[in-house]
Amino acid sequence: MGKIKQGILGGFSGKVGTVVGSYWNGIFYMKGLPQSYKKSRSGNQKMQQGYFKELVSLSMSLSKEDLEFIYPKKPKGMTRRNLLVQQLASYAAVIDKTRTVDLDSLTTLGNSPTTDLPAVTVNANRSDLQISWEAVTYYRVQHPDDYPVILVANITQQKLFLIASPVSLKSTGKQSFEVNVKPYGNPRDEFSGFMFATGQRGSKVGFGTLGVINRPARPPKKTKDSGVEKQPESGTDPLPTKSLPTIQNKQP
Repeated sequence: MGKIKQGILGGFSGKVGTVVGSYWNGIFYMKGLPQSYKKSRSGNQKMQQGYFKELVSLSMSLSKEDLEFIYPKKPKGMTRRNLLVQQLASYAAVIDKTRTVDLDSLTTLGNSPTTDLPAVTVNANRSDLQISWEAVTYYRVQHPDDYPVILVANITQQKLFLIASPVSLKSTGKQSFEVNVKPYGNPRDEFSGFMFATGQRGSKVGFGTLGVINRPARPPKKTKDSGVEKQPESGTDPLPTKSLPTIQNKQP
């Protein structure tokens, strides 16, 4: 941008050819017209742009409560959601010339351990999502009464969910539970998952927890007159509110 101090025609404003003149704070300015960038993006640039959109979409599938569970301590210099994007980016894979997040290989997020927890199997049928584990591990033997939280990944739709288990780890044997498949995808979708240890002896219940997705109906609002006694007018003594005792006839 150039300043116009002196000239044959002096300062000017508006568009003249390929330049624009303007006046601000007692000074005339001149700048070139903006030009559109018509060069098409390369294949790698388009791949990276689509990959970044996928990372953001994946991170937005988890709620604020989910992120606070995965990352109990707020990270320094970034938000929990940005840290999730950073961790998901480490699972990048190129499939059919498209860069994507390989959710099938996702084994941990946050501070979740990658070992010592049983592997989780997630299968869908017509109506339910079946989640189970069977392997015997040291943590499972030592904490049989813990109720884990399962991270379920919908590989087909590229979405993430946290589901609180209604059953405990149990030291040995197969443990499983089922949830309605509709909130998490379609029966034909491909799913995977892994386990978070919580150290809690009891499953979370109630709205706002990881296992409840529908808010219960709110109670009706109270009107101004309901449940509120009318106050006496100013200048008069309030009447007693206690009821008078009933008179009982004495028996002869």
